[in-house]
Amino acid sequence: MDFTSTKLNKFIQYDDGAKTILLILFLSQLFLNNGIYLFIGTACLAYVFYFLQRPLKPTVFTIIFLYHFIQIAAGIWLSNYVGVDLNERSIKMGAATISAFIGIVVLFTPIIYYHNKLPTISRKTFKKYADQLSLNNTFKAYIIAFFAANALGGLAFALRGLTQIVFSAVNIKWMIFLLLGYQVFAKNKMKKQFYIIASVEFLLGLLSFFSNFKTVIFFTACIALCFIVYVRQRDVIIGIIAMVALVTVGVKWTEIKGEYRAFLNQGTSRQRVEVNEREAFQKLIDLTSGTEEEDAAPKQGDPMIDFLDRVQYTFHLAKTMERVPSVMPHEYGGNIGSIMGYVLMPRFLNPEKPVFQATVKTRKYTGLAYAGRAQGVSFSLGYFADCYIDFGYVGMHIPLLILGFIFGYFYYYFCRYSSPNLLFNYAVACAVFMEFTAFEADGMYLMGRLFATLLTFLLLKVFLFPWLYKQLKASPSPIND
Repeated sequence: MDFTSTKLNKFIQYDDGAKTILLILFLSQLFLNNGIYLFIGTACLAYVFYFLQRPLKPTVFTIIFLYHFIQIAAGIWLSNYVGVDLNERSIKMGAATISAFIGIVVLFTPIIYYHNKLPTISRKTFKKYADQLSLNNTFKAYIIAFFAANALGGLAFALRGLTQIVFSAVNIKWMIFLLLGYQVFAKNKMKKQFYIIASVEFLLGLLSFFSNFKTVIFFTACIALCFIVYVRQRDVIIGIIAMVALVTVGVKWTEIKGEYRAFLNQGTSRQRVEVNEREAFQKLIDLTSGTEEEDAAPKQGDPMIDFLDRVQYTFHLAKTMERVPSVMPHEYGGNIGSIMGYVLMPRFLNPEKPVFQATVKTRKYTGLAYAGRAQGVSFSLGYFADCYIDFGYVGMHIPLLILGFIFGYFYYYFCRYSSPNLLFNYAVACAVFMEFTAFEADGMYLMGRLFATLLTFLLLKVFLFPWLYKQLKASPSPIND
């Protein structure tokens, strides 16, 4: 990778071969089952990605957008795989899908505005910012943060009233992970050590109950996408192969996840690991290698259907649209108002504050008889459905637009003012927002985590980041583009 170029590329450049493949993929959507929905979705994908993805800028919102898109489009892919009309499962699936595609465009439009206010820099300037930081000191800081984050994570639920703040503070580890990755690839040094770190994070995520291995994948992708300046035909082909490989792994994970988690919690309903890491790892190897003994009864179901059904999250929105307002009236701000009232009341001021149970709300608005907290599971409604409950098909996009401005403003703020170094600021901004990748997130969870994370990082900016930046700083050099 050449980091000597002084050329400024505001947009990603594509060669003719890449453009041809992408155009064929785009137009071919119309000839598939449920093609109009696929075409609309791909048009939204092309529009947002084109204006959002910029060379050598933070890519956290590209990751968030792509994951939202996948969770919406997966409902269409599932229908096509089964060979049925999109509205077969729910008469509102088509309406929910189109509303969701429009919603992500509305949500990301303010984010694109603030993202484009960030300065466009060259590779040479990017490396100059990297050279202002010490790679060795950043590596040491990550090792310290790794063990500190694990210790804090174990204490989070013991610190009643401060749990959300603690979880937000744990994201400092990922901020340093990103900063390390930026320097590794800008300076072309310590790549082996970085790959080992990423592998360890992935393995530990596999051994966790909540499949946290996705986190390191998202952050690693965030680093990789940042350095994309020019896309060739072979890059598109490699990308397609990589997506097929990821789907294959996802299908396999879906196939074994239930049995693996049952082993981790030893058949209890608790969402925690009751075995040691060696036993968990061995069980994972047995399940993935096929050496695990088969049950007396053969396994039922198609793993691909299970995988796509788990990924998609428009079904709950569709079921909500079936019941609101025909069975239950719109709440005209009452639902979002209750969310804000709950989020803004700290537990230490109200020790009797009830524990939020997402499944209770999901059962209420979808009419689906899901198991809940007592059975050790949780089903969220999704924050797009929260907006629809209050304001309907058109009005639901107003709170999404407001949320987009909140995301965009604070994203811009952290990117510009966290420190004197642009890469340090990039890492902060990505660490703040990466946990909001899921379209499926319940409005209560999303607003609660957003409030806690913004509060935590605003305090860190004042009280920790000036000191941390001094510890990571190398010899100063002027930045001129």
